[in-house]
Amino acid sequence: MAYNVYHVEYRLGLQDPLMPAGERFHNVLFVETDPNGDGRIFHVTGAIADANGMRFEEKMGKRPEDSNTYHQKHYLGQIPAGQYEAFIQLMQSVPAPPRQRIFDPRAMRLVQCKPDGSLYQPGETVPPYMKCTEWVLERAIPALQQSGFLYPDGIPQEQPAAETQQTQEDMSEWTWDESRQKYYYYNYATQEYVWSD
Repeated sequence: MAYNVYHVEYRLGLQDPLMPAGERFHNVLFVETDPNGDGRIFHVTGAIADANGMRFEEKMGKRPEDSNTYHQKHYLGQIPAGQYEAFIQLMQSVPAPPRQRIFDPRAMRLVQCKPDGSLYQPGETVPPYMKCTEWVLERAIPALQQSGFLYPDGIPQEQPAAETQQTQEDMSEWTWDESRQKYYYYNYATQEYVWSD
């Protein structure tokens, strides 16, 4: 058994006036776990002005097309049902966007800041904002593609079920290594660390 995975975009009620021009959408990963098209939503919520930044959330989701704010969805592939728990752990390990804005009383407006709330100084490189779209496109999807359990063309029929399933005894959760810019987990069966490509 396999679950379809989609990148889904929903229309926003209000556009962020501090973001570059152009319409933006709320981006999520959606795993279709029910034959009727319902499933689970994986995304980040909150605001980049919050002291802790945005946060990861997993929740039940109806078939995306049934939402009043549905814009479009993109098929990413399938994951084996036996690796769904590993998928959840992987998504939980993808760093959520940190704090990136703070109210500057001198300027009397919101300004871009570092994750610790300090302001960028003249000459410092100010990175582009990271919100839900960037989290999905630049972090979550690449992590999923590197995980080894996303099959873009669907799960091959000739693949034995034993190879598509990995129990929690075999694998611990995926963890992000900032210095190597890669995900890894400890495989208890082989007693070694496994790194993403």
